Amino acid sequence: MTYVGIDLHTNNMVNVALNDNGEVVREAKLPTSGRALEDFFGTFDQPIQAVVECTSSWYWLSDWCRANGVELTLAHSKMVKAISYAKVKTDKVDAKTLAELLKADLIPEAYQIQHDRRELRELTRGRLRLIQWRGKLQSTLWNQASKYNVQISGSQWRELEELQQWLQPQLPPAANLQARLMLEQISQLQQHIHRLEEEIDQQVPFEEAADRLMAVPGLGKVGAWTILSEIGDITRFPSAKQFTSYCRLAGGSQRQRGDPTGISQPTRMGTGT
Repeated sequence: MTYVGIDLHTNNMVNVALNDNGEVVREAKLPTSGRALEDFFGTFDQPIQAVVECTSSWYWLSDWCRANGVELTLAHSKMVKAISYAKVKTDKVDAKTLAELLKADLIPEAYQIQHDRRELRELTRGRLRLIQWRGKLQSTLWNQASKYNVQISGSQWRELEELQQWLQPQLPPAANLQARLMLEQISQLQQHIHRLEEEIDQQVPFEEAADRLMAVPGLGKVGAWTILSEIGDITRFPSAKQFTSYCRLAGGSQRQRGDPTGISQPTRMGTGT
């Protein structure tokens, strides 16, 4: 077996490969490309296990490993740092440490979401980001109008054209121009949000599970899709305590007792899983 530690960055990666005796058989600094990986992994005759920390750019690496039959382990970044220490810290040292931990079966794993469910998660997270941007624009416009003692009510956001016409005679030209531009952006964001929602509705493999979740009182379509995309396979949680810990629904001490698996938390899923 060949064990490969990958210290991955945006534009490059450092790979260190160990054999069964823990000896370094190859190390290289490579550009982040599939061709570079093919050249590196193509030199090994034995089965390969690889490991990379759960940084923000591991998706493409996971896809390449899956397509090329390389078993990839996703390491929990924070817990790896907690169990490894080096006075001299370089990319090569980090990659070698990952490979050594993998060989010793000591990698604290982060949850690596399945490819099809990852697509659903990208859609639900993309929708959430657009909603957050829309909220910032609404807040900015509300503050702009309040400078001139113009108060926008919550119901007025439902009809943007009427809101623009209502604001126009009450704001001076400069503020009115800004209001009009912000309302145009909000309108465009609304269209994009609806487009993502249409795409989410077409995620056929998860329809049955979504219908079961929506049977829970108070849980609608958006909540159901979000749970499916963020939680993944519920069977990966050995107990209800670990599940509530993962969801950040437990206190600090209980969370420590209930989550010994090293699974990354939802608040870190944007970068870790």
